[in-house]
Parts: sequence; C-alpha cells; structure tokens
Amino acid sequence: MTDAEIAIAGVVPRAVVTPRDVAELAAVVAALHAGRKAFAFVGGGTELELGNAPRALDTVVRTTALRHIVDYAPEDQTITVEAGITFAELDRILAEHGQMLPLDVPDRARTTVGGALATNAYGPRRQRYGTAKDLIVGVRLVRPDGTLVRGGGKVVKNVAGFDLPKLAVGSLGTLFGIVEATLRVYPVAEARARVAAILPTHDAIVPTAGAFVARRLEPEQHAAAERLLREQGAALAEAPASGARSGAWRARLAAPPAATPRGEVAYPLLGIAWRIAEGPLDLGALRRGATAVVHALPLAARTTVDVWGPPPPSFALMRALKANFDPHGLCNPGRFVGGL
Repeated sequence: MTDAEIAIAGVVPRAVVTPRDVAELAAVVAALHAGRKAFAFVGGGTELELGNAPRALDTVVRTTALRHIVDYAPEDQTITVEAGITFAELDRILAEHGQMLPLDVPDRARTTVGGALATNAYGPRRQRYGTAKDLIVGVRLVRPDGTLVRGGGKVVKNVAGFDLPKLAVGSLGTLFGIVEATLRVYPVAEARARVAAILPTHDAIVPTAGAFVARRLEPEQHAAAERLLREQGAALAEAPASGARSGAWRARLAAPPAATPRGEVAYPLLGIAWRIAEGPLDLGALRRGATAVVHALPLAARTTVDVWGPPPPSFALMRALKANFDPHGLCNPGRFVGGL
C-alpha cells in the first residue's frame, strides 16, 4: 500500500510520514502534539477499515521503517522486535531456530507486529496458544506527547506492576503508538494441518463443539478431529485463510461457545463467527445474544452504522484511560468504541 492509498475508515490524511527510527518517530509525534494536530499510527494497512471514522486526521505516522530485531533469546523463547516488522520477515528469522509466533493474520507479507497487536488479530490457533494478550511480554510505546515509555519486561514470568503490554493489545492506536514489543514464541510443530468442516445445519455446531470438549481432543490431534467431524455428519473442506477478507460487509460475531453465532465461517470452540455479505447486514438482529464488530462496510454506510455496537460495562474506565493517556484527544480520535 502506497502512502497515497491510505485512508482510515474512509478519512484521508493531509500528510503521511514514515520515520526512519524510534527517535525520529517520537520527535514527529511530539511536534504534532505541540501543534495540536490529530494523527494516527499505521503499519501495513491491512485493517484500515476497522473502527469508526476518526473525527479529525491531519497526519498518518507509518511504522513500516521500524523493522529491527532488538533482542532475540531463542533459549528463553522470547523475541523483541520493532513494531514495523512484518510477520513474513519475523517468520523467517524465527524459523532459523525452529520457532514461531502463533498469531494468525490475514496477510503475513503486509501485516506488521505493531498492527496485529493494536487490532488484537487472532485466528483458529487462539484455541491452543491464546491471543496476543497471552503472547506479549513487554512493550515500548510512544505517548501522544512524544514521550517514550516501557511496560513489562523481556522474560515471560515478569508480571509486576501495571500491565501496560496487555493494555496495548486491541487499543487501535487510540491511546499511544506501539514502537517495540517483546513476545513469547513457541517451537514449530513437526507437522501442521488444518481441518474445516461443512456441517449439515447451524444447530449442529454446538453439539459438535461439545463432542470435542467431551473427548478432550487437543488441537494437534488431526486424524481424531477428522473422525469426530465425520461422526457428526460433517463434510470436510479446504480450510479458509485466517479471518474473512471477501465481501463488502464483514462482521466478526462473538458469543459464548454454547451459543455460537451464525456465520459463513465459524470457530465454534472459540464462540467466534464471521458474517460476510455484499449487501447490508442486519446488525440489530446479529447483536441479539452476541457482540458484532463490523470490520468492513461501504463508505456510504458509515454515517448510519455504529461499527462497535453498544459500549461495554467497562466504558467509564475506558474513557478515563483515554483522558489520562491522550487528554487533548489527538491520537486516532473517535475511532474506538463509543467515539473514544
């Protein structure tokens, strides 16, 4: 994606800058803050449709030049990288030591580590390894005033103090920018395979998921999973790529696994499903008994759709965090839940 193609939820910035290193990025942010100019952080640009349209956007700060390995300790199963490194490049480095970062992203050649953390990207491997909140150990951030801060550490057992790394996950660049991250990595499995199933009806999803739980099948038990699916009347199919990338309208639904929402692609053990359509989605119906976050929709529909849905019970705390980290409302203003 070129700088000229960048638009956040349909909003085109006045300028795009790509700092060469962390110090330059902090200086750029400090200057924007001093001028009270609204800005946003962008990595590979794979999730620019996610979220509300920002209320204001003067400058996009790209992190794609921040691609260094800061520290790698294979024996400790941790790696510290700058936020602009892509998953494809990280995969190559980790593979040299038989390791991997088990986060599923839609485009490993474009998706950056910082972008995946900021959007809380995950896929089917969440069932085995958790989300980014389970994999992040430490983080280095740039606050909206340009100040660089650290949270967490470089070892997996370090959990002392306020959990700033977990706060960074899913923050969508509305509190600060991620410039470095320390992540837990895992050994590469000797063999890997995916199983996808087409069930006869939606109502078959819950008992099928229950059968997996009852038999205590580990995600790695490929042959056993295929047998169980056939027993449940499923037809095996080619596994889809992580997430859902086609369709003018795309929404990710979440509900307890016992009430897995209906969708074109579903991960029943996670309680996650994707609804994909070319025409408008009935979000009111989808949000009865589930949460629904719209990841993509036509630009013309943005003024009529709340992509996040009703704010959660923790919204007062979220608003207080925004006021604390970004009192002038310059960092991706309005893009997050409830217009934060």
